[in-house]
Amino acid sequence: MNTLARRAAFITAAAAAALGMAVTNASAGATASWSATPSGAYTAHASNPTLDVPFASLECDSSDVTSGTVNATSATGANMASIANISFTNCTVGGLDFDVSMTLSPWTINVTGVDPANSNRVKGNVTGISAHIEGFGCTADFTGKVYGYYDNSSGNLVIDGSGNELVASNADCLGLVNDNDVASFNASYHVNVTSTGTSPVISTP
Repeated sequence: MNTLARRAAFITAAAAAALGMAVTNASAGATASWSATPSGAYTAHASNPTLDVPFASLECDSSDVTSGTVNATSATGANMASIANISFTNCTVGGLDFDVSMTLSPWTINVTGVDPANSNRVKGNVTGISAHIEGFGCTADFTGKVYGYYDNSSGNLVIDGSGNELVASNADCLGLVNDNDVASFNASYHVNVTSTGTSPVISTP
């Protein structure tokens, strides 16, 4: 092999080694930025959740996530957990009984950051919400997104009624609920991971 060929071979080998090292380092650096301990299947319970629109308030005795998953890691906080099945018990509007049902699943729980006012809390949202209410002379659908936080010290997922992205549609409700009404959902769900009976701690490095 002449000098020029040997030099070219050396440069090619060095470049390949450098590229391999870069790929390895990039892979090593691509670690998840959010984690939940413990993780896995979970259930959650809320007492007295409410759904308010401008002319009515839906009040329930309780709500339960009967099937959901907390993921062990999330690189961005997106899809930190999911809700596969949720139920609402003894719901009324103005004293009249109403049924509330989940129409599409899963709903997705996303983490967006640590609350600067309380380091025990991580802020987030629930997306993909799709629910149907039905009672005497009234039906409506609600779809969209709600906001809140998860409190590591209490194990509570709190939906705080903020935001304007949970919206009514297909409303036929004697004027109590109307298409494009913005709904405010308030609830506090205590979360328990099924395998341990304890609440997860959600953290970032």
